[in-house]
Amino acid sequence: MNLLFGADRERKRERPLDTKRLIVWSGFTLTGLFLILSFLSDYFSPETPLKGRPVLLLVLILTLSGALYIFTVFRALNSVNAGTMLGFMLFIGLALRLVMFFSTPILEDDYFRYLWDGAVTANGINPYKYSPEQVIQNRDVPEELSRLAGDSGDVIRRINHPHIRTIYPPVTQALFALSYIIKPWSLLPWRAILLVFDIATLALILYALNLMRLPLIYAMIYWWNPLLAKEIYNSGHLDVLVFPFAFGGVMLALRAKYPGSLMSLAAGIGMKLWPVFLIPLVLRPILSSPGRILRALLVLIAFLIALFLPLYLSGPDESSGLIAYGSSWENNDSIFRILIFISDFSLGILGFQTYHKYALARVIAVSLTVLCIAYVSYRKPAGGDFFRKSLFIVAFVFLISPTEFPWYYTWLLPFLALQPRFPLLTLTALLPLYYLRYYFEPRGKPDIFTNIIVWLEFAPVWVLLFLEWKRGRREFIGSRFL
Repeated sequence: MNLLFGADRERKRERPLDTKRLIVWSGFTLTGLFLILSFLSDYFSPETPLKGRPVLLLVLILTLSGALYIFTVFRALNSVNAGTMLGFMLFIGLALRLVMFFSTPILEDDYFRYLWDGAVTANGINPYKYSPEQVIQNRDVPEELSRLAGDSGDVIRRINHPHIRTIYPPVTQALFALSYIIKPWSLLPWRAILLVFDIATLALILYALNLMRLPLIYAMIYWWNPLLAKEIYNSGHLDVLVFPFAFGGVMLALRAKYPGSLMSLAAGIGMKLWPVFLIPLVLRPILSSPGRILRALLVLIAFLIALFLPLYLSGPDESSGLIAYGSSWENNDSIFRILIFISDFSLGILGFQTYHKYALARVIAVSLTVLCIAYVSYRKPAGGDFFRKSLFIVAFVFLISPTEFPWYYTWLLPFLALQPRFPLLTLTALLPLYYLRYYFEPRGKPDIFTNIIVWLEFAPVWVLLFLEWKRGRREFIGSRFL
């Protein structure tokens, strides 16, 4: 098995206590850094002006945590003794999460939409029908919604992009509603729900590692990731909900249980759309059986229609969250920005209006994604190929996306636990630079973030990926590894 840095099968001799002491020291240090972060979070309350928030200290803590995590993972995965530390590894990962449980969300406000959607859904109202702005202005909304707006306090008024109707798929809406039923307008039940799905993901990773006869300590890649702990448990982002279904779908395909695999992916799509990119890969082994493919696709399509019917019935227009996100969202992007530049240059050369460059860049990005999936799925996957190729697809989708948020990066982590790639793991220490946006923008210097910081986040990863390919390391880029 190729290890984190492409090491040989033989592991270097080491003194047994060296790696164990490092893991213990790193675990307690990470927990200490997150205790500081939890204390620091009170200075990021919505009432505090952006200029008064300690953004630089936040970035420093997250960057140091990421660097320590990468170093520890490297040592643990190349150690013959780290396997005995599994219990400690599980304890520290849980501690990182619980430390964040009662913290104030830092520089993120998506959770206000979650709380509002949960209240709307729990009260039997279609959450896709009315935008928060429409409710605030009391424009043709049911009396029940107006009452909920009053009950919510400041929640509805702090929703970002209030003119847009919710984007979140139906299964997620059901979990928002469950959180509201447990305790209205509170982040605690929502974080508890996230923890349940998070633990389920860890259990699946451990099962897959055992199935692939890999050391269980590889689960540290997922369970100790500080960016995941911050983005899920402090910020409250919902991405962890998808992991058991996306990862589980791939694992079911590995075991030739293709109908179950598709249903698992469909449930994941009902929470966030990105598992759709894995469908061609899990269907590839039965490509020679048209009847099985057709039956599987019919079941999948029927299930997805039933799931997304409420969203469709709400009416697709400019206030639809899904349409707004797909057509205009752009933030913290790198490769996509290069595609915009190429589109702008090409349209100018051809004599077309250059304001179409954003739409053209999206068409190019989608086309490249389709080509990537076709290329990766061309050869029939078997065994560990499913995880390796899934990582390739999900990483490609993330890196070419017009929105490369830190919490989107967490999509890679379950697959990285089975297929460690150092260039991709470096993003754990680099993506916290994204939060410098909130330092430079209120000081009237957004160009520093746009023109410098973004490239500091992603350029090192491209260089490392290129070097990995150039040196002939195993599977991430290069046809002979796929």
